[in-house]
Amino acid sequence: MNLLRRYRLLFLLMNTGFIGNLTVIYYLSKGITYGQIGLVSAVSALGFFLFEVPTGVVADKVSRKTSVLIGMALFSLGTVILILLRNFPMLVAYAVISSLGATFVSGSLQAWLFDNLRHLEMEKRYREVMRDVKTLTLVFSAFSIPTGAFLAQFYGFTLPLVMTLIMELGALLTALSIPEYEFKKPEVSYHLHVLGSARELFKGDLLPLVLISISVTVSINQFRKFFEPYLGGILAESLGTTIMGTLGVLGVVEALIKTLPRLVGVRLGKKWSVRAYELAPVAIPVFTVLSVLFQNPIFIILLGVLATVLNTAFGFNVSVEFQHRIPSEKRATVLSINMMFSALVMAAFYAVYGFAVDMAGLGEARLIFAVILLVVGVAFKIASLGPFGEPLKLRHLAED
Repeated sequence: MNLLRRYRLLFLLMNTGFIGNLTVIYYLSKGITYGQIGLVSAVSALGFFLFEVPTGVVADKVSRKTSVLIGMALFSLGTVILILLRNFPMLVAYAVISSLGATFVSGSLQAWLFDNLRHLEMEKRYREVMRDVKTLTLVFSAFSIPTGAFLAQFYGFTLPLVMTLIMELGALLTALSIPEYEFKKPEVSYHLHVLGSARELFKGDLLPLVLISISVTVSINQFRKFFEPYLGGILAESLGTTIMGTLGVLGVVEALIKTLPRLVGVRLGKKWSVRAYELAPVAIPVFTVLSVLFQNPIFIILLGVLATVLNTAFGFNVSVEFQHRIPSEKRATVLSINMMFSALVMAAFYAVYGFAVDMAGLGEARLIFAVILLVVGVAFKIASLGPFGEPLKLRHLAED
């Protein structure tokens, strides 16, 4: 099996889950409140904040492959805890272990792929390879998530969680089989390497891109946070059943709004991809507002589809842009520092948002936070007409 085929299989196994965001309903079925789920989300985000730089340095100074393997092993351990979930402390443990695993993988996997392509003089194909990989994984997820949802509805959550664990173990074995060509460690000390990487991130060339990326990340996460119980409540009322009785439908909905639209977002032509990138900071909060003002299930699903397309195109363009602007020897650490600051913002958001939902209700909190994020998005659009104009351009498209 050649290198690209192994990477395709690796990404496929890593991104194939049978539960998706229906885990929120799983948590609620265990007696965990929205406020506690918000706290756990904050703990997970803080885990990114605390672990990103150390794990990024492992990737840059030890080995990208080693970092990825550690992360995948931790994913499997986290899933075991999730299968055995009984109470809030166990959920906290799952959040810590999973976030630690994610920090070992984030940045490292993409840096490993990019550097291997560069060794083979194929780095200009990075965008194409990532587009094809994401296409493959999204198509497969479109079938796996609804399958897992129906299994959860009729047989409980344990079976689809075990199936997810099997996929994670398969990913670990596949990663072991992929080589790491000519890995070069930076010669500088740990702290100098981190400081040098941080300086790269805060240069005028990258900082505006980092800030708008964080803004869009918060916006899409606010649209999705507690989306399943929100839509499930509306569906249950319409169908005369309970939220548990809507799990299969919600699995299909997740495939429709979070999986298939990503396929569209990744494969948009350059012209439409750039337009989606430009619209995302403002459009996603608008969609969240509309999902509260007009509580029609079909309309909400359509808004979710549009939000996912825009967010996917935005995130895909930003990730490729980062790879082209960051020096190779600092790539994993710079990406980790970026994730660290994003995680700190997300931790604060999740902690506040969860309790806001408990106090104000899901619909009301959803509306208030969406309006705030809309103001932030508009501010970024105004800034892009002035000082942020050049840094926010997608230069990698001009290089093709």
